Formats: sequence, structure tokens, C-alpha cells
Amino acid sequence: MPVLLAALLFVAFLLPLPGYAQSSPPRFRIEASFIKVPVTVSDSHGRPIPDLGPRHFRVFDEGEERRIDNFVLDKSPVNVILLLDMSGSVRDEIEDIKDAAVSFSRIFDKEDRIAVMTFSDKVDLLQDWTNDGGKVRKSLKKAKAGYRTALFDALDHLGRNRFRGVAGKKVIIVLTDGVDNESQTTFEAVLPRLVQADVALYIVSRTRLVMPQIQREARVEFLNQVMKNILKDDEDFVELYFREKETAMQHLSESTGGRVLFPLKLSDLKDSYEELARELKSQYLLTFRPPLESEKRFRSIKVACSDPMAIVHHREQYAWSPPSARH
Repeated sequence: MPVLLAALLFVAFLLPLPGYAQSSPPRFRIEASFIKVPVTVSDSHGRPIPDLGPRHFRVFDEGEERRIDNFVLDKSPVNVILLLDMSGSVRDEIEDIKDAAVSFSRIFDKEDRIAVMTFSDKVDLLQDWTNDGGKVRKSLKKAKAGYRTALFDALDHLGRNRFRGVAGKKVIIVLTDGVDNESQTTFEAVLPRLVQADVALYIVSRTRLVMPQIQREARVEFLNQVMKNILKDDEDFVELYFREKETAMQHLSESTGGRVLFPLKLSDLKDSYEELARELKSQYLLTFRPPLESEKRFRSIKVACSDPMAIVHHREQYAWSPPSARH
């Protein structure tokens, strides 16, 4: 596709080249005989739909319907890592981020916990697990700006190390523009890492905040016009590049049971974080038994709801292992 190729060449002038390295998929074990599937059900306005029961749902494993063994309103503790991309202009938005994080923490109960971490070329822990909103806000004062973005490395680190021994829901909410220019870990390695760790990834994307700023830069306008003249195409190559990044972020988050929010202005950050907090506190949880044998390491999940008004979000994969590896 000439346009896409041109867009990639165009972006090479704008951003450092990412240092991806190939890595083989990790090997893990399932921690239970049942597969747990948190399910978010909302209407077209994003409001949770209450009072649903197992009769309203069907679950499919690789297209084959499974019996729902258990179905409850999920009251288990929520464990959230707030992961903040400190590259680029985020350092100018830290006060808005502080307010959003504190509002987010106030929605949770005393059993729920939040940790705060930042990343640029490396990952820093600002606040270990706590249910104290004051500590969350105070920790953000320690945030330091960086210049490069190793998003996949950060997610891989969290999937490997930060949720060991953690009971309840495991969630990462990352604020980023999605432009990874430093990671050694690949997208293909991060997804199975998060799926196996049973971590839901939510992304508050800054792409639609930063894209207009980039498009207005003189060198970007010049290069954009050059590419249009060469290809005789009116496509905006910056916009095309960010659309590709948004698609990748959506695939990564939705596969784990999360989703992506796209605030259009800084003042929307608070609403985005509060929306996610309410969502995490109003999920259903269903379980089913995996098959005794499988040719696939990672198997697809589909949950259907009979309510015609329902919009359903759930993780799309789980990691299969033989019965002898389960406990």
C-alpha cells in the first residue's frame, strides 16, 4: 500500500526509530481450573446496566459455547497501577494528572489499592500499593520528565513483576500518546504477557491532544506537503500515523478486557479516569471450564448478552494449559 509506506517513511523524519527486538512468547501456568472473565455491560451512554443474571449471557471458547459455572456481580478488590508516560509534553500537564488521579482514587473502597508508576526510557515506582488518595497525589510530585518512550518495555515489566501475589482484579491504566520509540520488547510479546498475568489494560490516549500540536510544527507542515506532492495524495500523513497507533492500542487493550479512551482536552482527563473507576466497580464476573485438550496456547473468548441495549466489554483471550499444570 503506497500511502501507508509513504506514511511510515514520513514519520521516520519526525520520530526516533524504535529499537524493537524479537522475543519468544513467555511460558506460564493458569492459576485456577476455571477461566474467570470480568464483563462490563453498559448502555449507549456508558452507564452500567444493573440486575443482569446468567440467563442474559452466553460464553464461547474458540466459537464453542461453554456452560457458565458461576456468575456474580464482581465485588473483589481492585488493584490498579496508574502508569504515566513522562515523555514529551506530559510534564506540562502534571497538575491536571494529579487532579484526575486523586478523583479516581476517591471512588474506590478501603479494600482497593492503587500504585503509581512512570515511564520514559525506564520505569519508576512513585507510590507502592496504597488506598490513601493523599499519598497518590503526593507521589506525583516526584514525577520526572523524560524524552523517549518505552511503552512496551514498561508494560512487560509490570506484567512480569508488579502483580505477583496480588488477589482481586488486576488493572493497568496508562496515560500515553502511544508512540513507542525506545522499547526492546515487541507488541507481539506484550499481549501474551498481559493475558497470562490476567491483567486488564486500559489506555487514556493523548493522541488526539498532541496530534494538532505536531501538525502545526513548521517542519511537519513542510514534510507533509512534500509527501502530498510526491504521491499526489491529499492524505494527512501525521493523522494516518496516529490512526495506526490508535488501532494498535485498541487491539492491545481490548484483547485484555480493557479499552481506550480518547480525551479531546486536558479537562477531560478527570472524567476519563472517573469513568474507568466506576466501570471497574460495576463489573460482572463469569467463569467457565476450559477444555481438557487444546491445540492453541491462547484461546479466544466471546461473551454475548441478550439485552439489546447492552454494549459488552471483556477480555478476548485466555492462556490455556493442561489440567496437570492447573491448581
